Amino acid sequence: MGLLLLSAGCSTIPFKVEPDADFSGVDSGQLPRQFDRQVGQDFEQLQSVVFRFFGKGFTGIGYLSVDSTTKSFALSCMTPAGITLFSIKGKGGVVESVFLPPQLEKHGEEMTQSLGKDMQRIYLNWTLPADATVKKHRHYFDYEVEEGDETVRYRYAGPRHLLVEKCFSKGWWTQCVVRYYEYKNFDGKLYPTGIILHNKKFHYKMILRLKEIYPPRTEKTL
Repeated sequence: MGLLLLSAGCSTIPFKVEPDADFSGVDSGQLPRQFDRQVGQDFEQLQSVVFRFFGKGFTGIGYLSVDSTTKSFALSCMTPAGITLFSIKGKGGVVESVFLPPQLEKHGEEMTQSLGKDMQRIYLNWTLPADATVKKHRHYFDYEVEEGDETVRYRYAGPRHLLVEKCFSKGWWTQCVVRYYEYKNFDGKLYPTGIILHNKKFHYKMILRLKEIYPPRTEKTL
């Protein structure tokens, strides 16, 4: 059976954007640490996944597992009928494709590594290093750090001072943008229930919507 293909025309953002808030009295040194303590970093999730690539795309249900201690993740996406669309996992910077559809597999190992790196960008880059530089604006703070050969900008905004965007660039070229929406509290930790990733190198987008969240297993299987 083939993939469920979608037209990838222009559309509005399917999530609510954080409202503006006055950042004039916010402590820029404490803000990232406060967020780091609030956000959930080890979990298992059930989510809907929309993947758009060069005018076409597919949709499915994804099961995601993340372990921040070992820098591990695993994502498997399938149709409601249980047919696997793609499956990918990584640990400590090493990415492995378990299964990719022909539309993506024909782009080779580079596509596999790109997808894996994007999962790490979304779920394994929460904590800012101490040497991050901050640019203060009225309604948000931007922090910039050098990570390998990339410059990463973390943007915090809204009344709860949440991470709403990460931007990854090399020089003047933006490679990838991740945006986070609609954080909700589950068992004392915050999780974004909507995520949009735009990889500008390979021209694909992923829209992730949280459906269910589970505590991490006692014995890690990643």
